[in-house]
Amino acid sequence: MSLQCVPVLIMADFRSLMTTTDRRSPSLFVHGAVLLFMLALALVITYPLVTVLSTRFAGHPFSDSYELARHMWWLAHALQTGQPLFDAPLLAYPDGLNGALLWSYPLQSWPAALFALVLPLPAAFNLSLLLTLALNGWSVWLLARTLTRDNLAGLVAGATFLAYPTFQGHLAAGHTGLLALWPLALYSLALLRLRATPERRWVLLSALLLALCGWGGTQLLVFTAGPLTAAFALTLMVERDRPALLRLCAAVLGGGLLALAFALPLLLDTLNEPGWLRLQTGVADYSADLLAVFAPSYLHPLYRGNPLSAAILGVDPFEATAYAGIVAGGLALLGVWRRPAARWWLALALVAWVFSLGPLLRVGGAPLRFTLEGYSTGVVLPWAALYDLPILNITRTPGRFNFLVGFAVALMAAYGIQTLRARLPRRWGTVVALALIPLILFDFQFWWRPDAPLPDLPTVDGVVPAEIIALAERDDVRAVLDIPWAHPLAAKEGLWLQTGHQQPLVAGHMTRQTPVDPAKLTLLETTLDPALLDAAGADVLILHREWDDADGATEAHARERLGDPIYEDARFAVFAVPPANAPPKFTALPAADIILRDEAQTYVFTPDTAEVRLTGSLDGANRVVTILLDEQIVDTFRASGETALNLPLALSPGYHRITLTVDPPCPPAPPETLACRSVSIRGLAVVVENVD
Repeated sequence: MSLQCVPVLIMADFRSLMTTTDRRSPSLFVHGAVLLFMLALALVITYPLVTVLSTRFAGHPFSDSYELARHMWWLAHALQTGQPLFDAPLLAYPDGLNGALLWSYPLQSWPAALFALVLPLPAAFNLSLLLTLALNGWSVWLLARTLTRDNLAGLVAGATFLAYPTFQGHLAAGHTGLLALWPLALYSLALLRLRATPERRWVLLSALLLALCGWGGTQLLVFTAGPLTAAFALTLMVERDRPALLRLCAAVLGGGLLALAFALPLLLDTLNEPGWLRLQTGVADYSADLLAVFAPSYLHPLYRGNPLSAAILGVDPFEATAYAGIVAGGLALLGVWRRPAARWWLALALVAWVFSLGPLLRVGGAPLRFTLEGYSTGVVLPWAALYDLPILNITRTPGRFNFLVGFAVALMAAYGIQTLRARLPRRWGTVVALALIPLILFDFQFWWRPDAPLPDLPTVDGVVPAEIIALAERDDVRAVLDIPWAHPLAAKEGLWLQTGHQQPLVAGHMTRQTPVDPAKLTLLETTLDPALLDAAGADVLILHREWDDADGATEAHARERLGDPIYEDARFAVFAVPPANAPPKFTALPAADIILRDEAQTYVFTPDTAEVRLTGSLDGANRVVTILLDEQIVDTFRASGETALNLPLALSPGYHRITLTVDPPCPPAPPETLACRSVSIRGLAVVVENVD
């Protein structure tokens, strides 16, 4: 078969897909029954969540559940108290933060926030997740039923999509917005109608649903709706259906503008972040493994001894899951073999799968490397040409293309069921279809109890200690400081505790990490100076014991500086900051020895204008070192051998970051054949000469 025949075959498959469309609408009763059925399946795959609905949050201890629950709480709290909805005045005291995230991702926070008006926060959070999963299953049932004219095929497709392992990984990660993919199936239906009829309502509905596809997270437009739209447009271009293509362009333009109205505030906020806050993309780390589609859960009772699954999924079971399944995958292959319309979805799945592999090929849990003329290198994939383009470069996780793979697998499985039922007596076809649903769920189930064949979705505590809740009644607390501030899990716990004590946080964040100056937070934590804490408004300090250093040095230091806790349990120690006896003084981190491979920082506070010197001794092998004061370059020199550092700096009142960088920086994992020359720094210190 020549390559020129491939577009023709796909076009034939697309026409077949359109001709099988059934325009008869199911009754509201049928819709409701299917939604309840999908909700029951959601309860099964999330067990034991239903047993702890009001006391624990769905999510692994490493998940985002706490921070997203806090944002849901804030929306409900703001509605009840008349505060600004799309702002965060209780974070980053005293300045507050931009709450654009709450506007840009309506499906991530708003459903649970509305439930939280009448339900405990954990119940609201969990109910929102369960309904989202049920809506995902219902929407794919509707699409598959329309394509195959078979309700049972639709049920199998809906169950496949609802339980697809990629969803279960993100469910445990607490990615509530990313799970909201029910608009994608409705958008697909609208596109099919848009092609078949010139009625304007389908153009408008397609535009609205395209925007809705990004309401759970703008990245979903890249990972799901974007490729689907591109495939649809390419098909129409090859088919030379100009009227339908123009209608599609109008829908995309309208939907894009509507999506931009929601995404733009968050995008502008992201672009305005300080340079020190921006994270590395991590695009290679969050790519799918080549073999991930064949790797079931390493926790599964049947596959616990599978070393391949453990190698691929053990490091990151949240983003790396992509298993297509034995049952669902077999049905999908049967559908592709026997139903031409299924092959269009296969082409879409293959494109999404290739993109999910990211820029560099990973096999068996590690990047595939080979030696070429003495140099170790990797295998470059198509996503390498795209991921650094504007807009796309903020999508750090190509593995999320597997959402679209799961979508296509579910629809191909529907065609497989249609094929089976056509070859069996009606009664047996029904029995087989219904029997396959629990088999699909069993095969897909990712989270299992180690001691029993029962699902075991991770959950985290959802009840704030009463003694911490009591802080809400105190009017002498300006703000709370959670330490260790730089630990991401302590920061998320701090956001959750805020839903109880309702006091402002000195730190706090909307996503990933706090934008509060690390100089301020580091000096507050390392010194625990009551004068500095008082100046920052931190009247209460909460130590997260689980994330303290192993020997408990931070807690011992806190007891020495602040006295005994006013409350403590296994997880938290709450300290009241004593009154300061004097205003804060000039403060700098102690002298330190550092190996400079990319960048290093030291921090200083001065209450007034000050003249200081940055001192130390550098030892480098002809390496360029740059020194920055609050992101502004103040000196650049070449370190060759032993070099004395004695740089005068003028500081304005406040906190300052002094950063040393080496150019070019050492890569995180340099090839074996190359060695990166670091710079040794001994006794790096900031010495004050004069304070006005």
